[in-house]
Amino acid sequence: MAKMPVQRPGQSKQNYATPMDFITATKNFLGIDQFGFDFAAERPTAKAKQYFTKEDDALSSRWTWADQLAPDSWGWLNPPFSQISPWAKKCHELAEYKGRRGRVAFLVPAAVGSNWYRDYVHKKCLVLALNGRLAFITGKPKLLYPKDCILCLYGPDFAPGFDVWSWKD
Repeated sequence: MAKMPVQRPGQSKQNYATPMDFITATKNFLGIDQFGFDFAAERPTAKAKQYFTKEDDALSSRWTWADQLAPDSWGWLNPPFSQISPWAKKCHELAEYKGRRGRVAFLVPAAVGSNWYRDYVHKKCLVLALNGRLAFITGKPKLLYPKDCILCLYGPDFAPGFDVWSWKD
């Protein structure tokens, strides 16, 4: 049986890898074989061949990966949850990059009352409330993330809106 980890706001580890079962479900949902770019990664846990690490300072970089990859490529972003606002802003900017819509899947806690949600997510992308908690920490027993999460899909493939996704089905 899965247990909930101890919560330590502002003190928790911020670089847990996205669970592979969720990545597989997301790629299936999007109809893709792979992500073209991972915007917040570490070498052993990157979800794409091309990625930014903490040292690359993704927030200060221009996210022009869409110019170098196929037009239907998707970027992946599971940012540090301690500072979501600048990442949400970058996703929104990417989606509007040079008048065309970039594609990025953005995994974050479901903080729908936050300023970043209001300013950069609400009515700007498809928001999927995840039915089925994520286990960022694997092992025995699995530790489920104690909060609900959302997957925000920015791109021309989806109209802005809100839905519930039972991703484990």
